[in-house]
Amino acid sequence: MPIASPSPDGDQPRDPPAATAHRMRRQSGIGRRRVVLLGCYATFVLGWWRVNGVPLERLQVLGWVLGALVIASVGRPDGSVVRIAKDWVPLALVLTAYDLTRGLADTLGMPVQREVLIRIERIMAFGEIPSVLAQERLGPYAGSARWWEVVVSLVYLSHFVVPFTVLGVLWVLDRPGFGRYRHALLVLTAMGLLTYILVPAAPPWMASRDGLIGPVHRVVLRGMDTFGLDLGPVLIRYGPRFGNAVAALPSLHAGWSTLTALFFSRRCRCRWWLLLFAYPLAMSVALVISGEHYVFDVVLGGCYAIVAFGLESEWRRRSMRRTT
Repeated sequence: MPIASPSPDGDQPRDPPAATAHRMRRQSGIGRRRVVLLGCYATFVLGWWRVNGVPLERLQVLGWVLGALVIASVGRPDGSVVRIAKDWVPLALVLTAYDLTRGLADTLGMPVQREVLIRIERIMAFGEIPSVLAQERLGPYAGSARWWEVVVSLVYLSHFVVPFTVLGVLWVLDRPGFGRYRHALLVLTAMGLLTYILVPAAPPWMASRDGLIGPVHRVVLRGMDTFGLDLGPVLIRYGPRFGNAVAALPSLHAGWSTLTALFFSRRCRCRWWLLLFAYPLAMSVALVISGEHYVFDVVLGGCYAIVAFGLESEWRRRSMRRTT
């Protein structure tokens, strides 16, 4: 039986080389099994999405992310599964409450804003409604979806996946960063929900349906037909429980994507900013040409993201000053 050799300072014995090598082989084997399990899990998730459609419920997406984190924690001695519950369950509860409350926001009696948004949009776009103008140029919407409609759909749906994927990666690689991003995301979401309740607003496709502006078709998910993904049943299930057709001001699609770009902008060199902010720009264009939001909604969502980012940064600076 090997005997541990003493350390040079005579305090603690070191593990013998054989024990160290055994421990390294064991950890390597566990790491390989984690990779295999994560690969199988990803295959299962993609297959489930293929059959049931891309999930639009935040709690469901969180569940998929947490499943991956639990698998990634297999064999780790640091209590990772317990930390998952501690770090993620409060987030899941808050976002679930947001979804449920958002679905009720248009039933509280506040007047739905229509004409004022149209006037603001015309002022911003020199007399035009960008959604109407874009669809006049890009239509008609008949037959198979074109390549750019696929891009529009993918960018739009990334709203339901990207923030939670970012949270998962940060949780694994950067716990303080995870906390900062989570706090800013929740502040932004709370600000958006308060506005939905106080100022319900009709999006362009609804204003068009009511005859207030020119033709605008709701075509944001047409591109998914190319992949054989029928999102109709998903929307039918999602809408009555969590949807709110007049929760258009601000656009949290634009807000969340802008917040993500802002968060990583302080982590990378300026030369990468153009690529980084291409994401919220692409999201904004997709929202406008698909008739989901006015330009004003998108701009306000970006402004909310800047405010949430600034509030989180100021709170962090004050916390650091208190601890020093």
